[in-house]
Amino acid sequence: MGAPRARAGSGLVTHRTAQDGPAAAAILDFAVAQILRDDTALSALPAVLARLVTISGVRAAVAFQPSAGQPAAVLAMDPRGAVAPALLAKIAALTLIQRDAGPTADTAAVQVTTVESDGLTASALLAYSAPVGGRCLCALALIGDAASWDDEIRATAHAVATVVATQIRHANDLATLAERQMLTQALIAASPTAILAMDAGGRMVEFNPAAETLSGYRRDDVLGQPMSKIMIPARDLTRFHEHLQTFVATGDPEEFTGQMRIAIRRADGTERTVELTPVQMTIGGEVIFTGFLRDLTEFEHSHDALADQTERLNCLIGAAIPAIMITDEKSRITHVSRSFGVLFGIKDLRQLVGTSAGSLVRRIQHLFADPDGFARRCAEARRAEQPVSKEQLMFVDGRTIENDYWPVVVDGHFRGDLWLAWDTSERVALEQRHQQMLDDELAARHLAEQVQQKLAGQNERLRKLDESRNQFLAIVSHELRTPLTSILSFSELIRGEAEGLTPEGIRFLDIIERNADRLHRLVGDLLMLDRLDAGALPLDLAPVSVAELTGEAVSSAAAGAAKQGITIGITGGAGPAVRGDQRRLMQVFDNLIANAVKFSHRNGHVHVTAAFDDGFWRIDVADDGIGIPPEEVGQLFTRFVRASNARTAGLPGTGLGLSIVKVLVEMHGGHVEATSTLGHGSIFSVYLPAATDPAPEREAPEEAASERAASEGPVYQGRA
Repeated sequence: MGAPRARAGSGLVTHRTAQDGPAAAAILDFAVAQILRDDTALSALPAVLARLVTISGVRAAVAFQPSAGQPAAVLAMDPRGAVAPALLAKIAALTLIQRDAGPTADTAAVQVTTVESDGLTASALLAYSAPVGGRCLCALALIGDAASWDDEIRATAHAVATVVATQIRHANDLATLAERQMLTQALIAASPTAILAMDAGGRMVEFNPAAETLSGYRRDDVLGQPMSKIMIPARDLTRFHEHLQTFVATGDPEEFTGQMRIAIRRADGTERTVELTPVQMTIGGEVIFTGFLRDLTEFEHSHDALADQTERLNCLIGAAIPAIMITDEKSRITHVSRSFGVLFGIKDLRQLVGTSAGSLVRRIQHLFADPDGFARRCAEARRAEQPVSKEQLMFVDGRTIENDYWPVVVDGHFRGDLWLAWDTSERVALEQRHQQMLDDELAARHLAEQVQQKLAGQNERLRKLDESRNQFLAIVSHELRTPLTSILSFSELIRGEAEGLTPEGIRFLDIIERNADRLHRLVGDLLMLDRLDAGALPLDLAPVSVAELTGEAVSSAAAGAAKQGITIGITGGAGPAVRGDQRRLMQVFDNLIANAVKFSHRNGHVHVTAAFDDGFWRIDVADDGIGIPPEEVGQLFTRFVRASNARTAGLPGTGLGLSIVKVLVEMHGGHVEATSTLGHGSIFSVYLPAATDPAPEREAPEEAASERAASEGPVYQGRA
């Protein structure tokens, strides 16, 4: 039988041509001999596939194990790597479909199909093992020329798949059996009950850790040893052997059935009383005796301790602080505490034991402020057989008694009554004082609420006054702006006719312009503060280059600073843009630079530094001017606040500029800080966050020039 060569792009490797050899039956013999031996790993499967390829003349043979919900696993392939991965995955998917279809007859267990994947085409004969429990455990794929696959090859492929499936099932059964054996061993080992087993000859075959604890013997020391030499006391040896012989001969367990109490001998020679539950069974024709042992020694000791505990209980009841009386189901008194006698004025308590509780109630009811009510409540509680807790009753002498009643129920049956009583007079007095304190606290809280309401009213009036003040400032500022604009305009017109002015007239005109300009700036600051307070100052947000903006601010201020003999330098750094309103940020920098120039000495120096670090831009405006008193630095950003030394020096200002700077910076998500040394200058620092998704910021021309000069000297400078 000839095997054609694989065409290009088929994804198959030409392996071998069919050779004259054994018939298909020989393949089955070889498969059975190789696979069904004691080899659960199917290590012989590649050799079987190789022989199948040789005899059938196919290009390749692949064995799969379909798996629910997962790609079929490749068990073996011959030749190794003969099928392209993509084609192999397509064939594996076909085997999974057939596994889910569940073939039920041999005619449905073999099919021929054409497989295509990624331009690769091949003919495949798919043979499935007979289903086991509705599952196909093995699928065999022969890849080659479909025309050469006769009935004998089909039957052989199906038979080989079935042989492999049989071995898989055998391996699964062995694994399941091993798991069950492990579970059984784990249960025996973890059992808190002592478990031991012996064979028909009386030799130990099982001894769990609980049995080791109970007996004191080690498991390794007792396995294989006669039971009679280990745990059976000498007095019981004859009976033990007779019972063993009787059961082996007749199968009669005699009295060794159900739960029984016996004695065992421990390794240290002492004896323990145990409860034995014997179980006789036959496994594989062999008789096994299994015993489950529960230690009763402590239980028996508890009987001896019970009397002592009862005596202790009587002593505790006698010495109890609360008054205690216990009655039985017939309402006869069984226990009375000494404190009961003290509380109710009864001296001989022994006379009460055995008498009825009703007679005692009649004897002491005169002590209560409501005698009939006390007797009635006792009778009602007794009839209801329901707990009564913390019921307060008044004595004639003014004392307060707290009474509890508890029915005694054992295993669902009523067995008597428990009565408790306390003198709670002191506690009630404390509670009353505490309640008075709470009432006083409530009154104080009510008074505080009234004060709070008054304060809230005052705050509301102050708020309205503040609104009126702001409105007044806005109106005044607006009304002042128009005449100020006229004054400045006419000043410019008059200055245009300077040829007709005397020097003194020009000086007067300078004074008019200077003061009008100051007043105009004051009006502008007041209007801006009003808009900020009203939230009516929107920001036109866009990416802003900090380096370019600070450079522009320095350039704008340089000429004015030069008139005062002050130089302005700048050091810029590269970094991302900030998202902000360029006009408002320029207002911030102009204000800070103008302040630095104003408070600097003549021939002084102002330096602006912009650097980016850890997501924030920091812009420092530093001067070497008069500085600020340390105690006043923290108040500089408050409205209408000016440094005392600035006022003393007669420097003009309104105290509004820095407050506007603070608000504008915070509107951009940043903050501003100030540090100063009196007489040596100040530094105002602005922190602005970078944009979330910033575009790369262009390097400012001043920075480029600074880096090329390899210095941080002033970029702009001027002289008066």
